[in-house]
Amino acid sequence: MRSNYILAVEDDENDITLMKRIFQKQMPDYFIKYISDGEEALQYLRSTKFKEELPRLILLDIKIPKVNGLELLKNIRLIEEYKSIPVVMLSSSDREDEIQLSYHLGANSYIEKPKTFTDLSRTLPAMMDYWIVYNR
Repeated sequence: MRSNYILAVEDDENDITLMKRIFQKQMPDYFIKYISDGEEALQYLRSTKFKEELPRLILLDIKIPKVNGLELLKNIRLIEEYKSIPVVMLSSSDREDEIQLSYHLGANSYIEKPKTFTDLSRTLPAMMDYWIVYNR
């Protein structure tokens, strides 16, 4: 069963704070759960709680501690029940090799993190509309 929450694996406290503010103001119908490192995210993905309540979307940074986002993505896509969960790589990296590898490992989209709050406040709602409202 899918719930109305978004899983964000992100270690930058400033980005988390900004994303929380945008979700509260512009997308109050969605709850966002944050996990700050890849090892904790892997444990959560293997938990019964996660399996019982799948997120509507996973936002995944590449540069996270312990287990990087690309390795985490690989693990997500190995589990059959999780293959239908959209995974959007939201990373500050603009390296072409990381972008291509993200798609090769099963990312649905790759978005370079907007550099300003204004850009982020436009990007997140548009991304949510696409993956949650329009994309079925």
